[in-house]
Order: sequence, then C-alpha cells, then structure tokens
Amino acid sequence: MSPEPVSEQLFDEAVVWHTHVREANDAASSGQQSDLIKQFELWKAQSPDNARAFAEVELLWGRLALPVKRQAQLSGRDQPLTRQTVRKRRGYIRPSLVAAMAACLLLFVGLGHNSYPTIMGMFDDNFLHAEHSVLTRSLSDGTVIKLNAGSTASVDFSAETRRVNLASGEVWFDVAHDKERPFVVHTKFGDVTALGTAFNIRSDAERVIVSLEEGMVAVNWSVDGSGAHGDKADLTLVAGEATTLSSEGVGTSVRFDRVATTAWRKGKLVFYQTPLSDVIDVINSYHAGHIMAVNPKLNNMSVSGVFRTDDIDQVIDAIEGTLSVRVVRLSNYMILLI
Repeated sequence: MSPEPVSEQLFDEAVVWHTHVREANDAASSGQQSDLIKQFELWKAQSPDNARAFAEVELLWGRLALPVKRQAQLSGRDQPLTRQTVRKRRGYIRPSLVAAMAACLLLFVGLGHNSYPTIMGMFDDNFLHAEHSVLTRSLSDGTVIKLNAGSTASVDFSAETRRVNLASGEVWFDVAHDKERPFVVHTKFGDVTALGTAFNIRSDAERVIVSLEEGMVAVNWSVDGSGAHGDKADLTLVAGEATTLSSEGVGTSVRFDRVATTAWRKGKLVFYQTPLSDVIDVINSYHAGHIMAVNPKLNNMSVSGVFRTDDIDQVIDAIEGTLSVRVVRLSNYMILLI
C-alpha cells in the first residue's frame, strides 16, 4: 500500500522550500545559495515526513516542468510571447472591439449564470454547493465531505441507509463506519457503496472517476436509475485503486497518483499537458467572474503546471507567459484569451 499523503501544511512548506531553492539557483549569489541550502538541508533533516513532502513536490514538478519548457522552445507563429511583448500588443486592440466583446460577454454571462445551487444551499442544509472554493462539511453521522469548487451534492440519510447524490463536480469523502447503514454515493453512471473508507469521486460530462484512498468500495453501474448486469456492471476497489463509470459500464481497476488526486484538497491545481479549454473550465470554477478563449484555435493548446487555487491570476500569467496567447482584462471579472 502506498504511504498516506503528507499533511496540507507540510506539503505547503515543501512547496515554499522548493520555490526558494529554484529561485536561488536562478538568481542568488554563491554565498546566498550556500546559506539557503544549509537551511533547507536542516529543515529536511528534521523529520522523514519533511523529506517525503519535498520528494512529492519534486516528483510533481519534474513531471510538469518539462512540457512547459518544450512549449517555450516552439518556433514560428507558435513562438511564446514574453510578457513584455504581450503588453505591447495589447495596445493594438481597438476600443470599439473591446466594447463589442464586453457587451456580448456581459449578455452571455448574465444569461448563462445559474444561481439556483447557491440559493438552495442557503435554505437547505442537505443541499451542498461549493461556489468558488472548497467546501468542507461534517455530516450528521460523523462523515466528513469536501466539495471542490463548482461542485454540487445533496444528502439523504434515513434509518436504513446513508445516501449522497453527486450532481456535478468533485467530492472527497471520509466515511464514518456504520455497519447497519451502508454509505452510498449516487452518480449519473452508477453507485459507489462504502463502509468506513476514504475516497474521491470526480464527475464530468462523459465519465465518473472513483479513486479509493482507504478501505474498500463497491462500484455498480446503472444508467437512469436502472441497475445493470454483465461483465462491466460491478467492480470492487481496494486502497490505492481507481476506476471509471461511463455510459459503457465500469472500467478496469488501475493504480492512481495520490499526489495529483489530493492536490485540490491542499489548495493546488495540477495540469499536465491539459488542453487549454479544460484548464479554463477548471479555473472558472475558482474565479468570481468569467474567463473565455475568444479564439477557438487556442482550445487545444497544452498547459502544464502546479498552481494555487486562491491565485487564479497566477494561472493566467503562466498561460500568457508560456503560450502564444494575449490576455485582455475587461475588468477583474471579465478576462479574454485571444
């Protein structure tokens, strides 16, 4: 079994040290580098967990840094723009064009924004909606549930069963043991049943991903509430395994990356060669406004990096500085990628 992920606080400390060491290697004098390295080695030697936390950060960064460097070496019209170049080119956008885009986007956001989940959450304690940040709740049985930004779920407990309906998004459960009442998470492609366990479920348009951290769960495929039978209908997961639910049934069990899967609970966004369109969908869930790629040709550009969920500007700056993309900020809430 893989070791448990390090604590959020320790992971954040390791990220800070990793950043300091990288920046020192790039810019600091030899004397400053030597002092910093000594301090860093002392911190790492304080505890095996410190060393393990730093190893997780190094492993994650090693996967993600290379694709970014490759994109920085692209040639021709795909050559990435420096931030200075981008700023210069922003001036060429005509005010009339900006005004037109602003009017269209305001109309789009005004019509498309759905405030129903937020309103429901104000009046119904069993209706859970995380708007632009992670929401943590302790349920009546002692189960802890965390909803990622933009996620919606509802709780339905009875004397016979404990049921959570995942409408959309990503949720993590630390389930309290109760052998008399099974804990069932219902998704659009089936149910996940657990007794005293911890697992993560992420639901998008095409599939549901179940990642089990502790214990054991049963995954059962059903569509539109009707049960299914056959080779792709049922699967039991043990700790460290993940599977998918889709319209085709239950997928095979595979090992999953705990560091990447738990990153959102530590306030981190992890992208690895992720299409820009998917990145925009994710960061919009953390942004109290709207980010949009005006040029559809940008959607398939790949983005890699580790970012903070509470600093979406950092993601925008990385996209602007790494890809051939111009950023136009019509306001703090309206951001266009051109």
